[in-house]
Amino acid sequence: MTQSMTSADHFWYCMDDPTNLMVITAFMEFEELIDFERLSATIEYRLASFPRFQKRVILPASGVGAPNWETDRHFDIRSHVQRIALPPPADKVALQEMVSGLMTTPLDPNKPLWHVYLIENFGKGCVLFFRIHHCIGDGIALVHVLLSAADKKPDAAWPTGRSRKKRSEPSFPDPLLPFRSMIKNIRYATDATQKVGQTIIDELKEVISKPAHLVELAKSGSELATDVTSVLTKLLIMPGDPKTAFKGRLGVRKSAVWTEPILLDKIKTVGRAISTTTLNDVLIATVTGAMRRYLESRNYPVNKLDLRVTVPVNIRKPGTEFELGNKFSLVFLALPVYLEDPILRLKEVNRRMNRLKKSADPYVNFGLLSAMGLLPPGIAKNMAHLFGNKASAVLTNVPGPREPLYFAGKKINNIMFWVPRSGAVGLGISILSYDGKVTVGLAADEGLMPDPEVFLEGFEDEFNYLLGLVKSGKIFDAPLVLHDRYQEARCKALTKSGEQCKKRSMPGLEYCKVHQAGAEKGVQAHVEQDVSAEDEKKSDATPDGTPIRCKGTTKNGAQCRRRAAPGSEYCGIHRPEKPERDSRAQDLAEILKELRFG
Repeated sequence: MTQSMTSADHFWYCMDDPTNLMVITAFMEFEELIDFERLSATIEYRLASFPRFQKRVILPASGVGAPNWETDRHFDIRSHVQRIALPPPADKVALQEMVSGLMTTPLDPNKPLWHVYLIENFGKGCVLFFRIHHCIGDGIALVHVLLSAADKKPDAAWPTGRSRKKRSEPSFPDPLLPFRSMIKNIRYATDATQKVGQTIIDELKEVISKPAHLVELAKSGSELATDVTSVLTKLLIMPGDPKTAFKGRLGVRKSAVWTEPILLDKIKTVGRAISTTTLNDVLIATVTGAMRRYLESRNYPVNKLDLRVTVPVNIRKPGTEFELGNKFSLVFLALPVYLEDPILRLKEVNRRMNRLKKSADPYVNFGLLSAMGLLPPGIAKNMAHLFGNKASAVLTNVPGPREPLYFAGKKINNIMFWVPRSGAVGLGISILSYDGKVTVGLAADEGLMPDPEVFLEGFEDEFNYLLGLVKSGKIFDAPLVLHDRYQEARCKALTKSGEQCKKRSMPGLEYCKVHQAGAEKGVQAHVEQDVSAEDEKKSDATPDGTPIRCKGTTKNGAQCRRRAAPGSEYCGIHRPEKPERDSRAQDLAEILKELRFG
């Protein structure tokens, strides 16, 4: 039986490249040995019971059009489950070396595109290593499928060949007016193109998870069509990220590393300390800090650096996570690497994430991916590289089971996975929670990042520093600074009401201009009254008491009577024109204002 491959699945199938294989990899770590026969039975009757795991990809004879899924008449579980031994010293470093090597091995195109390795001799236990091509399914679906093959109890019976029940799909109204407008506006006047547009629309209808969101966006069709156009325009004009240790000319060899599990309660401690932030915000902000630390270790300038990552977004209907196929989208998230202060960085990441959640980007981008999947493979790959090269890394965070699971009768001690990259992107960052712990993994190009463990050390150091600020209470004691260019701090003087002065202290001093002037005259800086308007006026004067006047000239030829702006010889009107202010500075000003008065 054959089945045509969807355009979204075809897109990921076309993206295979020797330097970036489109293969999702994952491992399960065990403290005990697994019986190989029971493992084979578990894989055959649970994982391979999903029809797509028994189908191979058949390319069209003409070379034009989407491939087909065809059941492999010679399917044999022994061709897909293999046992190998970890060489001495059989520790984590040796395991990372083996996983890195297996990660770059192409899958056999003549068989269903997946493979499982039982890696024995890892201490007293073993590791299961899974490799599944992206065209079979996205990360969300594959994690659910793999975990569905596990048990909740250690004494579960051996798996049998019981047939899997089909899941019913909830129905939703059609909220896709903007996409119909998009396809209509860009199509050629041919029946073939109309069919292409309808195919994209039909696939969007099948996978959309939040129709109410689009309905809200589309209270009028013109507004929604404008939103779609805005997203596409943004993608086209978006400049690419600079070449760093995270992107550039890639090689075949990759390095896979991961942290020791981090207690989820520790992450929650940080999240609760900063209102409105989520666990995801905390982890992404910590990754941003680790990127900053790593680039600093390579002497790369970071104080003006924003780096984008592509973030997979699930757009499935609720309850359809077990259905294979690619039903997710990608969005670009700019990480504020230029921010040194971890709290301010966390606030900024939270703000940017909230902005993305309210946008139409995920839905428009899925339509774009589907459209590229209908193009010839060469063109689709070039377009994917064009958009992929605008980012520096792929970042994905998947919530796993909260309770421990058992696979083939043995307890799963830890789980980790990696997603593929595309274009010149050499870094993949994966975050997965399981059984009250969180593990962070990296898949990096060995030529660009020969020492990915340094990145993970930076992640752990960054998180521990952030956690220390929260536990010590210092998170509330001092003002938040940006980085080395901003050393302003809050004035240490007290007002009449007993509150700390809200003005910034002068650079290198403990007090603002008003209270510093009093301190120099021998007056107690911690005053018993509020700062008066007259004091503020005097504070902006020269040492002899004369206010600083703007040196600009009016149309009449007279000197401007306005006060000069702080740090300048001119007022706001006569200040010499400068290049347009970086939008990041404006963003930072908003955050600082929120932190001071929120």
